[in-house]
Parts: sequence; structure tokens; C-alpha cells
Amino acid sequence: MMIVAIAGLLAQQAAPHPSTLEPYRAPAIRPFEPPSSFGRETAEGDAVGDLHRRPLAAPVAVESYARSYEFTPTDVEAAYEQGVASAEIRADQTAGPLDGRWIARDGDGRILFDLVMTDPGGGMVEGGWRSGDRSGFAAFEAGALTLEGRGVVRLERAGDGWRGLLSGKTATLTRP
Repeated sequence: MMIVAIAGLLAQQAAPHPSTLEPYRAPAIRPFEPPSSFGRETAEGDAVGDLHRRPLAAPVAVESYARSYEFTPTDVEAAYEQGVASAEIRADQTAGPLDGRWIARDGDGRILFDLVMTDPGGGMVEGGWRSGDRSGFAAFEAGALTLEGRGVVRLERAGDGWRGLLSGKTATLTRP
């Protein structure tokens, strides 16, 4: 009898976690990835002189500096910084309205939990919540924010944030 019960338990399969329902796919806009030839070509004038400041051997007075406190970046350094900034801007432009960090407060302004969401601008919005020593998975779909271990909040836009009911109490999501 015991063997039949154990075999029955092993045959049952748990429902998949909501975050495993959609397989991973690469983001539409990839982070800045320089080509293999990036930085191998020396720009005219960059090979002349020191590229990095020598270590200080003694105190230096401000008057000792002729023009600048730091060396100007090379063309390679400037191009890399520009590529990273451009990739960040493109990623921010495609993000949905729930993307980023949020703070949930009750009607009296007390913090209920912190929430971080990833909103790719279409499809399922996922994230996580944390309150003190408790945390869990969060998913937003069809106007409802499901908080693992806390319940479901039906959200609606409220100014620059969101508002809904959690366990019969008003919860307001705002940016920190």
C-alpha cells in the first residue's frame, strides 16, 4: 500500500512556475558589442606621448597643471563610451511602462514592499518583490499583478504610478 502511494506521488507533476512558461529569447536590442577589429587601428596622433598619467612621486601643486587634470580619452575610448550610451538609450526606448524599480505603499504611506519589473514592451512582464526578510516572484498580465506569496493586485494607472487593492487595502506603486 505504501509503495502505491509513493508511486502515485512520483507520477504527479507540479504545475510549472509562471516564469518558465515562456522560453528565453534574446532581447530585440543587444547591448553594445564592438566588432572584432574595434580598437586595433591607431588613430593619427594617438601614438605620440603618454596615454596614462605616471604615478605621483611627490605632492603636485594645482599651478603645475598646464591645461587639464586628466588625459583626454583616445578615439577608441570615446567610441566605446558612445556605443554603450547608445545601446542603453535604445534599450530604454523599447522598455514598457512597468520596467524598472517600484515601491508599493499603503494608504498611510508606509512601504509594503519593493518591486523590480522587467517589461520588454510586449509580452509577459516579470520581476520580483521583497519586503523585509520575505521575497517572491512577480508577474503582470492582463492588468493583474500576481505576487507570489502575497496575492493578486488589479492595477490601474494613477498619475505617474499605478494603484490597486492588495488584501483589501489600497496599494500604490510609485518610482523611488
